[in-house]
Amino acid sequence: MSHHNRHRKEPRLGGVASRELLKEDFAHIDARTVLRCSYDVEQLLLIQSVEGHAHAGHGMFHGRTYPNTTQDDVSRALRLDPQVVKAERQELIDEVKDYVTRAIEGRDAHTACNEEGAPLLRCGALRHLEVDPRGVLQGLYLGGLRDEAPIRDQANRRYNVTIGFGKSYLVDQTVLERLGLNGYTLAKEGHAHEIERFEEAGLFAENGDENIAYMYVRHVVGPGASDDAAIVMAGKRLGISAAVGCFLADAIDTLEKYVPEYSDQDADIADYIEQNFKHLELSKEDAVDLAYLCAIPQDKQGELPDSSLRHMLQIDRKHDQCALESHLAYVAGRPYSPMVLDQGECTNFEFYEYVDDRLAGFDNGKK
Repeated sequence: MSHHNRHRKEPRLGGVASRELLKEDFAHIDARTVLRCSYDVEQLLLIQSVEGHAHAGHGMFHGRTYPNTTQDDVSRALRLDPQVVKAERQELIDEVKDYVTRAIEGRDAHTACNEEGAPLLRCGALRHLEVDPRGVLQGLYLGGLRDEAPIRDQANRRYNVTIGFGKSYLVDQTVLERLGLNGYTLAKEGHAHEIERFEEAGLFAENGDENIAYMYVRHVVGPGASDDAAIVMAGKRLGISAAVGCFLADAIDTLEKYVPEYSDQDADIADYIEQNFKHLELSKEDAVDLAYLCAIPQDKQGELPDSSLRHMLQIDRKHDQCALESHLAYVAGRPYSPMVLDQGECTNFEFYEYVDDRLAGFDNGKK
């Protein structure tokens, strides 16, 4: 058997996980996970979880990492058409864009639902929640900008901190391999000084063939930000509707990683709101502040939650509550049940205490 064929049939260690392993991991997560959304959307999110497990060697991968596994591989392993999966994820984003248009035009936008009355992201927690469209737009605006590399860079300079950041690019897999890199090293190591070299080597591609994957390239290493903190802090400062908007921006940031045409859609929505909504009363300076506020301090790494969309919506059966519901209840001053957040970083009570302290310290410092 030729060297070339052997490689094609049996992916190299550290390459792409086998279909059997991918199917097994999906079945394992699926069996023990219930998300606060329709099953169709849950499936779309769990495909991404399997990709994450393969990269990190979690779940059924038992420590063996497959950093070049993509969501295409997972979709095919589940006998799903990657193009259909991508289109369904894009549809969820488009419904948020449609909501934004309705809210700006003053049409019915008092619940975070599509025009047919189904909740955005098919998340049942949003179905009956009365929202102020302006607050949702403010949350979408801040949430869409706070992850942007220039905004985080500015937060680092203004507040003398080190928030890690990066950007997603279309990456040519063949060039990636030629450079001796993989998806894991791209995402974990700092490459700010190498972006030019990558461009010259042809690593970044146009929308293209099946050799192209949308991958996260870390520019600067450092503690990241907490999506949970962004949602709760936006809510504490601007009201529950802003918390909903910030959550929707985070959801788009997750969904846009696997869609038919890649772009920075949460930031595009923020720009659209800034240009078209005259009652916004916020600026990029506010996004810099939020980026700083929700950054995980050096001494708090591993102690604060940064829930993925899956963990944000995962129902704790003991309390019939997901993290998003807890966060929204807390912001609204409503009762919530005690629960552990993310993957055991802390309890919701501890987390809200931290948020209150951080906001109080920040506001006192500004005065």
